[in-house]
Amino acid sequence: MSSIAQSAIAKLKEAGLGDVLHVPGEQAYQAKEASLAPFSQRLGPWAIVQPRNTEEVSKALKAIVSTEGLKFAVRSGGHMWVDNSNNIKDGVTIDLTLLTKRTYNPETKLVSLEPGSRWKDVYRDLVSQGLLVVGGREAEVGVGGFLIGGGISFFIASKGWSCDTIVNYEVVLADGSIVQANKTTNPDLYLALKGGSFNFGIVTRFDLESMEAKKIWCGMAVYPKTASDQVVDAYVDFVHNLAANPDDYAFLYSYHAPLVKDYTISINVSDVNGVANPKPLQKFLAIPDPISKPEDFKVKTLYEKLADYVVPSANYTNWEAITVQVDARTMRKAATEYEALIEKLRKAIPDDNFKAQMVTQPILKSWADISAAKGGNVLGIENLPGDCLNILIGIEVQSLELRDKVGRPAVKALLAAVKSFAKSINKDADWLYLNYCTDDQEPFSTYGAENVKLLKAVAAKYDPNRVFQERVPGGFKISKASDKKEKVRSYQKL
Repeated sequence: MSSIAQSAIAKLKEAGLGDVLHVPGEQAYQAKEASLAPFSQRLGPWAIVQPRNTEEVSKALKAIVSTEGLKFAVRSGGHMWVDNSNNIKDGVTIDLTLLTKRTYNPETKLVSLEPGSRWKDVYRDLVSQGLLVVGGREAEVGVGGFLIGGGISFFIASKGWSCDTIVNYEVVLADGSIVQANKTTNPDLYLALKGGSFNFGIVTRFDLESMEAKKIWCGMAVYPKTASDQVVDAYVDFVHNLAANPDDYAFLYSYHAPLVKDYTISINVSDVNGVANPKPLQKFLAIPDPISKPEDFKVKTLYEKLADYVVPSANYTNWEAITVQVDARTMRKAATEYEALIEKLRKAIPDDNFKAQMVTQPILKSWADISAAKGGNVLGIENLPGDCLNILIGIEVQSLELRDKVGRPAVKALLAAVKSFAKSINKDADWLYLNYCTDDQEPFSTYGAENVKLLKAVAAKYDPNRVFQERVPGGFKISKASDKKEKVRSYQKL
């Protein structure tokens, strides 16, 4: 073990964290490594420290920062696929998965969440109290990373981004100090954290607006790929009318499973008021010959919905996304390129042993108005040329070599082809959602010059020694974002 590692471990023990400090060879260490969903994140750090509260996060951060030359990672749920985002090889990982306290204040009507909880556990507890928050859509996703990246929920069309519902953050800064960030205390940090990700400190508590826990009507209809044109037409119509019908939500999910000849297209729909077969979703439900029938849709709690729709743990995975304007031609181009991706992977990967997925979901420019009414965020969707679609491509393979040499280049080629086509018909959109980006993408540069300027200023103010820019290898760094003036573009309506 290196001298840096030995020094860091000694300082963590001196800080009183010896009983939550785990090193290679220990059962607890191995269990934490094995719990990381993307296999590429199982990096084998020098040590894992698991603080039990905010004060211990502060102690851990002070010990780590005071160890010269030591790099570190911070883990919440461990769901993110970007390399080094949840773990580190030559360094120490601060694991927040013991920070799972969930409380409700009936006077303020705020729900307080620590970052280590998974959304299924949050919803289970809240629904039992007749409450909900605007949170994640997958059972195993962690609270922390999801919220500091923005947060797309089933309620986004009516409530805005999940970060828009956060009233206060508790943050441990790089020097170990514990601060609050809200509209009146550290308001610049408060705004920056609404989409600014892991650039300023470690958030140890989120105080969110609560709402009544209504049951939702939901389900997933599955269609063969031969229904692609009908699905595309129905989805374009749905997105064009979504702003006027914000209680209904739908996203598309194309899926190729190993050893299966053709991919399927799923339509995941919900009505957050529990209304069965609502009019805005009827075009989907009328598509003939589904593999699984919409008659199977049910009224459920949000916890039940997530429990029934668990995204399986990954192997070696790569996800990457682009944004384009709503357009049926671009969606059909994406479907064509997705099918070509499957054939390309079939030729390169033995026994057809891979998964390929394409998720299409709306990003409406009007959501910026919801955000503005709550004080704004830094995501920059007010700069979109119009209502858009986020196209997210994911692959899962059996080795890191296959991911890097076959899967990732194939995904990039697909998205480049779709992006080029969208540009050719003036339907492109220069915006990236951080939570769906991969290693070599740069989301902050697409959030707009003013937001980049704000984020850089806040990082310099609250982390003047650039700890989170230089000593945390993972994640997206505001220091790497371009702050050049925004380009003025014209978009022809075709």
